[in-house]
This record gives sequence, structure tokens and C-alpha cells, in this order.
Amino acid sequence: MLSGLRARLLSPLALTTALTAATAVSGGALLTLLPQQPLLGTPAGVPAVAVLVVLGVTFVLAELGQVLVEIRRQAYSICLTGVPLLLGLLYCPPQHLLAVRLLAAVATFALQRSPLLKSAFNTSVYLLDTVLVVLLCHLLVGAAPGLSLRTAAGAFAALTVVELLMSALVLLVIRIHHGPLGRSTVLDVLVPVAAVGLVSTTAGFIAAGLLGLGSLGVALLAVFALLVAATYRGYLLLRARHHSLELVQEFVELTSGGAGDGEEFSGRLLDHLRTVLRASRVEFTSALPDGCAGAVRVAVDEHGAVSVVRGDEDAFLLGCAERGAAVVLNSSSPDQAARRWLSANGIGDALVVPLPLDGARGVVVALDRLGDSTAFTAHDLAMLQTLTGHLAVAVRNAQLVGRLRHEATHDRLTGLANRLLLGERMQAALDGDPHGRIAVLLLDLDRFEEVNEALGHLVGDELLQVVAGRLEGLDLRGGTVARLSGDEFAVLLPASPCAEADSLAVVAELEHALAAPVELSGVVLSTSASIGVALSSAGHTADDLLRQADTAMHAAKRDGTGVRAYSADLDEGQVERLVLLPDLRRALERDELDVFYQPKLDLAQGAVTSAEALVRWNHPTLGRLAPDVFIGLAESTGLIERLTHNVLAKALRQCREWQDAGLELSVAVNLSARNVGNPALPARVAAALAEAGVPAHRLTLEITESSVMRDPERALPVLRELEALGVALSLDDFGTGYSSLSYLQRLPVCEVKVDRSFVMGLEVADEARTSAALIRSITGLGASLGLRIVAEGVESAEVLEELRELGCDVIQGYHVGRPLPSAEFDAAVRVLNGVAQEAGAAAPV
Repeated sequence: MLSGLRARLLSPLALTTALTAATAVSGGALLTLLPQQPLLGTPAGVPAVAVLVVLGVTFVLAELGQVLVEIRRQAYSICLTGVPLLLGLLYCPPQHLLAVRLLAAVATFALQRSPLLKSAFNTSVYLLDTVLVVLLCHLLVGAAPGLSLRTAAGAFAALTVVELLMSALVLLVIRIHHGPLGRSTVLDVLVPVAAVGLVSTTAGFIAAGLLGLGSLGVALLAVFALLVAATYRGYLLLRARHHSLELVQEFVELTSGGAGDGEEFSGRLLDHLRTVLRASRVEFTSALPDGCAGAVRVAVDEHGAVSVVRGDEDAFLLGCAERGAAVVLNSSSPDQAARRWLSANGIGDALVVPLPLDGARGVVVALDRLGDSTAFTAHDLAMLQTLTGHLAVAVRNAQLVGRLRHEATHDRLTGLANRLLLGERMQAALDGDPHGRIAVLLLDLDRFEEVNEALGHLVGDELLQVVAGRLEGLDLRGGTVARLSGDEFAVLLPASPCAEADSLAVVAELEHALAAPVELSGVVLSTSASIGVALSSAGHTADDLLRQADTAMHAAKRDGTGVRAYSADLDEGQVERLVLLPDLRRALERDELDVFYQPKLDLAQGAVTSAEALVRWNHPTLGRLAPDVFIGLAESTGLIERLTHNVLAKALRQCREWQDAGLELSVAVNLSARNVGNPALPARVAAALAEAGVPAHRLTLEITESSVMRDPERALPVLRELEALGVALSLDDFGTGYSSLSYLQRLPVCEVKVDRSFVMGLEVADEARTSAALIRSITGLGASLGLRIVAEGVESAEVLEELRELGCDVIQGYHVGRPLPSAEFDAAVRVLNGVAQEAGAAAPV
């Protein structure tokens, strides 16, 4: 109870009331000390009543023409009331001067409709101010001073000292209501007091001097008064304009420095408008775009709090926006609808200015003027119109910046985050939660190129949009879905102690979502993807994590497993291969790759009838490199096309040289999956045959099961065109990979090569029986389909004889001959064929 009483006693209202009473009591107590006579007495021939009337009118005009220094919700006035006060000191009895001063103040407060407490405080201040000025001036000047320098100095000192004291009282009231004041605020109030005192003293004594000249002086005084009034009015106008320009400049600087999100930026702008207009609240209301009901309102109250509310349209405000009408609204407004709107919303007065926005109706509203002015004026409306124009530009610029920022961080086709935004969110997630791990899933759609080629890129884009929608529909618990490029997407999962389990669950959801049929342009498609998963660990960056997910995805696509989690072994040799890439490109440009030839023995003829062309690279610094190292690099970088055709051209030229030398040999060249899927391959092979002058039946192209089965619909037409040229096709590594008998029946091959793992198994005791059974089944299948069977990897005479018994047609391996450069191959074949013929077509030794 005591604390409540103490709070009420120390409230701003109670303290202001107490200060008002103390000031009035102090002024009243000093009344007994007032002298009875003025400093000079009433001018000769001028009625005393006339002097009092003139002084009263002058006091009122000076009060109405005051300059306001607004401090928060209060305003301190600076005016030229010192001029009539000085004249009253000179010519009026102090009691009369005090009465006129107080009556003029009451009349002024009534005209301004000032609050009661404020009127009471200012009246008490005027009482104390007048009494102190009279007493101090009489004390400093003395009796019968006349119009002298001493009188002027004493009057100036009295006016200035007392005005400083009264200004301190006003600042104390502002301090009570709004807390401590800064030094600059205090100086803004006190510094002009001395200047105003000097101006008031000078003007007052000029008027007194002119009055002493009689009728001429009165006429000159009238002219002087008019000049002073005009000058003062011009000063007030210039000051107002200068202040307005400062406000506009501040607002322009604020709008040009827009940053942060839209709500924060709009709130700062509206709060500045509220401060400039001294309004209790400023709102921006805009109708939602066509097709959406309602409106959105952004408001800032007198405490700077920003609120954003979506609700029904305000018909009155949006009607003003449509009409383009900027208006001042108050209880005396002629528009009945405006008065009803004010009353319905409990608003005293308001400014309404339409905000010109592209394709939207908007309006800015300032509500309830604070401070001395109890209502908004036409000047406030003009200021709001000016600033609203800048606000419209700022809003449009902010919208443009927002669109540019969105376009810079999002994919235009799908609306998903792009690589830039994904990287930022990945790094933020890595930096944000030290106790959890984040998971990144990178997926690449399977057979997406077929959709583009068969149905067109527009359908391909539709498919990407469908996939994007399905990914966004997954339960990612705040994760991010991004499109990186082409048909490559990424999913970032938030940090979690169970990141591995979470990622597996999302993978399962993702595969299920993609498996659902998609109907596009009357065609029903099914989708699947190769997915790489990477989990963060200590020291990871966003780039590290994305690279690991990419590595895992390519491993999944290469292995055909669908999903692959990253492990360190996937990176083995990657850096070395990347270092080799420029060297490989340079070697192809300089024709530095060699072709070796390995003989193939026809068991029926007992002679070498063909050779397989094998590429070799003797690196200038690393020495001879295994084919798997640089061929895999060529396949992954697109150089395989160039490498294959380089080997093909050399092999065909060598075949021509063998024919010219009397060796009837055919040559076999290996093709990669990229070669087989290229529709231009048959034309290039035909051109190479024609250039070398080699019959098509002398060329065998070896393909692997995986290269065909990975994309059979694309590979089969290419193979059929090659068969039509007369080229022999050989299916390499048979028995591994897909081994689909239905596809084998459809493939236009004339030869099957038994994988070397089966041949080598014949020499292993535990595997010999199984390997023999597998080879026998392959030879039996080949015989039924009319295919020639080639066994590679033969390294002993015993294996050769066993393969002969198992039904193989051609033998290839170190037992027959190692790969040799062309310069050595001719002699080796002649020796091999000679030995074979002498042995009666037996196996060579």
C-alpha cells in the first residue's frame, strides 16, 4: 500500500502539479515586493488604457508566433514576448503589466486548446517570470534612469537571467516526464535564450525611443513594427522550410540505406515518419493482390513497436487510396464518412496520404498529433505527402532488391534454393550446432536426358518441377531442398545427433516419392535417382560436405546401386587423376598415346587370326601408367570419345599395313559406354574404315554388358547401325554385370568373350569345377545362338586344352602372346603361326 502511494506521489503528473503549485506560490509571494511605478512612466499624450491594450495584443501575437523546440512529446516555445514585457517595464505599473501578461496568456492557451495542466504550469511560470523580471530590472537600473545605456543593460540582464531560469523549469518538467536529457537538447533550448533576450531588448528600446518623438515617432514605430513582424514571419517560414528540408534529407538517407528484411525496413521508415509528424501512430495499409481477399497493415506506435496484421480491408482508407485523395481529418471535417471513421476508431485527428505502388492500393495514415499542437495542419499534410513519395520509391527499391536477392539465391525454374543459398545454409548449420551432425543428400535423376531428347526440353522442365514439388513435400523438419544444376538436386537435413538414421529415413521417403508415376503431355513416366549421402564431421566446410555427397552420388550411379554413403575410399586416386587430366589432354593433342596389340588364337585354324588393340601411355614423369587409371579419367571427363577414335584410327591403319604385308588379320577395338550411347558412332566408324581402306569385316568392336544394359534403348539402335556396316560386335566380360539373356538375344553381336575371372578359376582347385560348368553353359548358349566364344586370360597350355574341350573358339592370353607394339607384333605373329602349323594346329608354346 505504501509503495503504491509512493508511486502515485512520485508520478510525472503529481510532480508536475507540485512544481506548478510551487512556482505559483513563489510568484505570489514576491508580489508584495513589486514597486508601484514603472521605470519611465506613461508617454505623454498616450492614454494608459491604450498602452495596456496594445501590450495585451502584442503579448498574444508574440505567443501565437512562437518558435517551438519539440522534445519528445513536449515542446518548448521561444518567442519575442520580451518586447512587450520591456515596454511594460518602462511605461506600465508592474501590477497592470502582470495582469495584462496573465490575461494574454490565458487567451492564448484558450486559442491553442492547450491541456489544463500545461496551461496552469505555463501561467504560473509567466507569473514568476514577470515578477522576477520587474524586481531584478528595478534592482539593476535604480530610480529615474531614463532611456540610457544603463537602463538597456539592466533590462537585458534581467530578461536573460530570468528567461534562463524559466527555461530550466520547463526542462525540469520535460525531464520529469521523459527521463534524462542530453547535452545537445539542453543547449538547443538555452543557447537561443540569450540571443532572443538581446533582440527583445534592442527592439524594445528602439520602440521606446521612437515613442519619445511624438506623432512622428509613433508613425515610425508602426513602420518598424510592421518590418519586424514581416521579418520575423519570414524567419519563421525560412526556419520551417529549413527544418522540413532537414527532415526530408534524413528520410532520404534512411530510405537509401534500406537493409534487413521487409518488416524491419518498413518499420524503420514508418517510425521516422511518426517522429517527424509527432504522431502517436503511423500505419501503412495495402490491399492484397488481385484474387486475395483482405489487406495487410504495418503499424508503428509511439514506442517504436512494429506490428504487421493481415485482416479485412478498411473501405474508407482504401477508398482514399483509389481516389488519390490526401486529406487532414478531424472532428470538424466536412466529410461525414471521415467523421464516422474517426469516431468508430477512437481517433482524434489523422493525415491520410495515398501511397503510389505498382499494381496495388496503399495508403499511409498518421494518427493523433502529439505535443502542443493538438491537431494536424496543412503543413503536416504537405510534409507527409513529400515523405510518402520517397517512401514509395524506397518500397519499390526494397521490393526490387528483394526480387534480385531471391533470384540470386533461388532456381528460376523450380523456385528451390540454388547452390549459393544451399552453401550458406550448410555453413550456418555447420557453425550453429556443435552437438549435432548435418546430412546432405545429393541426387541425380536417372535417364533424364532421354526425356529431353524424346519428349523435348519443355516436358523435361515440367518433370523437374514435379520432382522439386515432391522433394519439398518431404518431412525435412526445417531442412532445405535445392536444385544445383540440370537434373541434380540436393537435400540438406538440419543438425541432429541421429543424422545417419535421419538421412536413411529421408532417403527411403525420397525414393518412394520419386517412384510414383508422373503424367506429362499425355505420357506416363517413372523416375528414379542415384543418391549420394554425406555426413558432417569436425572441421568440415560446406564445400567439403557437398563434394563428398557428389562423390558418393557418382559412385552410386557408376555402380548402379541407387544409393551410396560417402566413405574415404571413394576419394582414393581422385586427386592423382585430376592432376593427370591436363597431361592426358596434352598427350591426345600431341598423339603421344601408343597402341599395343595382343594376338588372338583361333583354335579351329590353329593360327593367330586377329589382335586386340590396347592403348598404352608412357607418362613423361610417372612412367608407364595402367590403362584403368587414365581410361577411367577419360570416361569421367568426356575425353573418352577422342581417345577411342584415336585408337580406332591407329588400329585400322595398322590392319591395312598387315594386309599389305600379307598378314590376314582382323583387329578388335574396345568401346566405352559413352561411345555406345553416341548416335554419331556409326558414321565415325564408317569414315575411319574408308580412310584406312579396311573392309568392315576386319574390324571387331568390343562392348561390355554394363555399357549396353545401362541404357539399352539408346545403345541398341547404334549397335544395329554398326552391324549394318558389316562390323563384327563382341560382347566383352560376359558372365558378369547384368547377364540378361533376353538382351543377349536382342543384341546384334557375333562373339562373346568369357570373363577372365572364369578362365582363371580353372586353375584354382576350389573353383575349377564351378568355372568349368559356367564356361560350358556359355559355350552351349553360344552354339545355340550361333555366337563365337572367346576366352581371355589364358596363361597355360593346360587351361588352353581344357577350354578347347569346353567348346571355346578363340583363345587370348599371355600363353598365346603378350600385348606388343606394332613394330614387334608382325614378327611375333609370323613365329606363332609357324610354330602352330608345325605342331599340326596344336596349341603354341
